[in-house]
Amino acid sequence: MSNQPNQHANQPSTYPLQGITAKYDFKLSDPDSKLRDLRASKERSDKQTPSSNELHAPSANVDTVKRKRIWTLGEDEESTGTESCDDMMASDTDTNSMVSNNGSILALLRENRLIHPPKRRLTTSEAVNEAILNSISTGGSISTPSTTVSTAANSISGPASAVVSGTANNANLTEVVVPRTPTAFNSPSNTPISEIEEDSDITGEIVREEEGELNQSLSLPLPSPSASPVSSYNKDITPITSTDANINTTDYQLVPSSVPATQAELLRMIVGLSGYLNEKNNNHLIFKLLQNVRRSTLSSFNDIIRQSLKRDLISNLPLEISYSILKKLDYKTVCSLSRVCSNWNRIINSTGIWSDLLKRDKLVTGDEEIERELKYERDELSKWSTIPNSPNLNYVQLLFKKRRIILNRWMDPKYEPKRISVPGHGTNGSNVVTCLQHDDEKIITGVDDKLININSSKTGKLLKVLKGHEGGVWALKYTGNTLVSGSTDRTVRVWNIKTGKCTQVFRGHTSTVRCLDILHPVKIGTDDNGEDIIFPQTPLLVTGSRDHNLHVWRLPLVDEDDTEEDDGKSDPIEVDTSGSNANDLDNPYLVAVLSGHTHSVRSVSGYGNIIVSGSYDTTVRVWDLLDGGKCKHILGGHQNKIYSTALDFYNKRCYSGSMDATINVWDFEKGKLLYTLEGHSSLVGLLELSKEYLVSAAADATLRVWDPETGRNLSKLEGHTAAITCFQHDNLRIVSGSEKMLKLWDIQTGKFVRDLLADITGCIWQVRFDYCRCVAAVDRSANDTRETFIEIVDFSTPPTS
Repeated sequence: MSNQPNQHANQPSTYPLQGITAKYDFKLSDPDSKLRDLRASKERSDKQTPSSNELHAPSANVDTVKRKRIWTLGEDEESTGTESCDDMMASDTDTNSMVSNNGSILALLRENRLIHPPKRRLTTSEAVNEAILNSISTGGSISTPSTTVSTAANSISGPASAVVSGTANNANLTEVVVPRTPTAFNSPSNTPISEIEEDSDITGEIVREEEGELNQSLSLPLPSPSASPVSSYNKDITPITSTDANINTTDYQLVPSSVPATQAELLRMIVGLSGYLNEKNNNHLIFKLLQNVRRSTLSSFNDIIRQSLKRDLISNLPLEISYSILKKLDYKTVCSLSRVCSNWNRIINSTGIWSDLLKRDKLVTGDEEIERELKYERDELSKWSTIPNSPNLNYVQLLFKKRRIILNRWMDPKYEPKRISVPGHGTNGSNVVTCLQHDDEKIITGVDDKLININSSKTGKLLKVLKGHEGGVWALKYTGNTLVSGSTDRTVRVWNIKTGKCTQVFRGHTSTVRCLDILHPVKIGTDDNGEDIIFPQTPLLVTGSRDHNLHVWRLPLVDEDDTEEDDGKSDPIEVDTSGSNANDLDNPYLVAVLSGHTHSVRSVSGYGNIIVSGSYDTTVRVWDLLDGGKCKHILGGHQNKIYSTALDFYNKRCYSGSMDATINVWDFEKGKLLYTLEGHSSLVGLLELSKEYLVSAAADATLRVWDPETGRNLSKLEGHTAAITCFQHDNLRIVSGSEKMLKLWDIQTGKFVRDLLADITGCIWQVRFDYCRCVAAVDRSANDTRETFIEIVDFSTPPTS
């Protein structure tokens, strides 16, 4: 044994912690402190707060509690110490028996200074008390080597941890001191129960005694080893007698009766005694034990400890909280987390998380767009999966992947998109494209040569040519399968897009129909009963003309089921149908005529019941359809013609761009000017408003991005060399066209990204884009000839194609 330390010192690789000094909480703390110190500190804290049983017990029970303290502490400690109520949890039979015998028992205990520590859930009968008294008075012995207390008269069952001994040859009474059950604060309650602690001999003996060996017994429910280490080592403790002058009985020192004979006994003693250590010294003991452990065992401990210290902050939380956390992360972090483990992957695979990411990253406009694509584009989405035939595809996640990849392609100058050029426009390629609309299926263009062309968005193929107008088409919009167009022939025509038929002709304007807008039913407020107010009840069409007036019509929607599918083999359908002619006075679809402007109406914007019109007469007028189309306000402030307007219905604001190079911001509810946005040096011909940005384009070859709430200029986009002829923006990008240039900008940073078309030789007439493709009407000049092309720039080619 004496050579062992040297052996450890010579084998640092075998015992890596040997000789290392303990640090931090592993140092020995208060080595000279007594075992009773922890007990005394607990008693002082418990004394400040009496238990609920003591506060509410009747006088007899209060007296019982007091006597129980005397039983525990002895006469000399009665006035200085109090016992914790947690250690005094006696049953009703215990209280009654102690009350009936308190006189004789307490007198003898005080006289002989017998101190007996309390036990948890202790039940004492009158027979046990009588046996103890007889043993004390006759000098007999009460021993419990195997949980049995013996006297001359009878045998009494007692707790395995109680040791009361005397000597047959010595008439002096023996004072028994046994360790208290350690408190839960220091008890190794989280230690797994070992086989040694579950000693079958001890527990079996207790069970046998409880089953009937004694009619009256001192019964103690067997505590778990982690809660009461006293019972696991009591056989190795030697009683401390009052005749030993070197031992103070109030210090509760523990002296083993003999050297443990087996490893099991030694381990039982160490485990039991460790319960009396405070937290720091317990750590110190553990560290000392680890110093004698081999490297392989330390490695096993390390794995166990590391696993026990891990906390799964995602899987262990309620799903609502986990989703709330994940929704705050960017998509790259979420994708990385999904690869950590299967549980995280399962949680992150939720459709709700990816729906929120789609909206937060502005890849979709709302839930309606998600639902629409999931309903009609599942086959297309499958092409973006690395495992397209998997039955467990998360289509919302695939939609996010698709939209994000496409956006990255837009913003990567090195990426070459698919490009389709459609030569000629109708029979005369030299005509100007005055208006352009498109979606995933079709491109609709109006030309100043009386024609309306419909091309395929994916192939560029000319599908239909709509003929009927007698003058150039200068205004065009559609909703669903219904197309509306305004022309220099002073008429408004309604078309069925799929069949190419003109279903209505509205007459009434006396000059060119220059602008139009469609008002859809929307919620505009609530009534006195809290019910939603929806206006208009059916879609309305508002047209503005050079005759100074605006007309409001009920829009006759064409039958969505009236379809004529294109098989790709037949020639384009040319339709020349006059439709239903209706004069202004007897047209059943006419709702109102808005008169008041003194010059051409150049721009119109509407939403709900509000219409805002801008005119060459330098004024903006606000019309309320709920009030019969009455003009609510005439907003005067510009010094020159107004070319563009924008409306923010819910914030009660409208915007107007003028030839005087300014943009005015109005409160249309109060009819007053809020502020003027200055910066452009020429005609502000184009305005476009989104939730976060107001973008203006001017003849000074620049675009400006504004904060629509504060009017702050966020960025100035410079790069064009001529007046901006067209542009469009969303919350991510801006596409602008001018002479020989079609440029892409990052709207969030205001930085130029790339030229979308680098071989332009003429003007960009119109441009529109969606998330996957950009469509532009381009004028090309070559050999003294001019020809108009439709250019389709497509970023949506699936990676698996």
